[in-house]
Amino acid sequence: MLPRYLILDVDDTLTVAGRLHCDVLLSLSRAAAAGIEVILNTGRSAGWGAALHGYLPGIGAVIVENGGAWFDREAPQAPRSIDREAPQAPRSIDREAPVRHAHEEVPAQLLAPDQAEVRPRLLDLRQRVARRLSMALLPTADDPFRLTDHTVVRTLPGGAEGAAALATLRHEVHEQSEGRGRVLASSVHIHFYFEDLGDATGTAGGRSKANGVLALLRRRGVADPAAVLAADAVAVGDSGNDASLFEPGRFALSAGVRNIEHYLPELGTSAPTHITRAAEGLGVIELIDDLLAGRLELPSR
Repeated sequence: MLPRYLILDVDDTLTVAGRLHCDVLLSLSRAAAAGIEVILNTGRSAGWGAALHGYLPGIGAVIVENGGAWFDREAPQAPRSIDREAPQAPRSIDREAPVRHAHEEVPAQLLAPDQAEVRPRLLDLRQRVARRLSMALLPTADDPFRLTDHTVVRTLPGGAEGAAALATLRHEVHEQSEGRGRVLASSVHIHFYFEDLGDATGTAGGRSKANGVLALLRRRGVADPAAVLAADAVAVGDSGNDASLFEPGRFALSAGVRNIEHYLPELGTSAPTHITRAAEGLGVIELIDDLLAGRLELPSR
């Protein structure tokens, strides 16, 4: 059987040399046509997520800002359970027709509802940390389009040296924010955010890409999203901010594209169970081909 969900990071996972490639998009369409719901899960901004969601075919939802918000073609519903033995329906987890928004104008949903004062506080935190560490922390081009975090360009290397520099940065962010500040690093960005947002969705463990998926499904009305993901989802990433996607037991299968090898020291014990032979989006094509052909089975099946 095919997985119900394919959850994909974007930068350096879905992309090829930093761009969306037509062969990768065709592969996503093949997965969707086979009944796998494709959910993008990125550290990119809400603004970029809205564009990805609106323009890319075959995408069920886009989770942005490392789980801080999302765009979903299905409207929030009352809690319900899923029959995992029922035949799979194309694209949607629902056995009934999903509720869709007119003209694909899908509103952003937030992990925590009150974000009005977050961005100025994060900007101030980043400036203080940069002064303390004498680091040039340059805001990213997409930072003005963010709702829940503040992001700078990653200039740190990969490997052990990058992991050590990140540890220093995380310590200073913790000190300068009275323990509330957090840092996540992808292959391209460093994300500042606060973990004092409350647990608005009933998702323990704070913000992460994995908890963003749980929150999304819970808003859809799925009664036990953790069990569904552990049995029926494949999660794919390439770097440190994808660590929650690789936590043992969270997803039926966790996969890294080949270039994840540069960032394994930042992942610690949260390493993927499968690594593709090809890098970046070509690895995603390989993974989808193997799933559709039955060459890669979910361990729980």
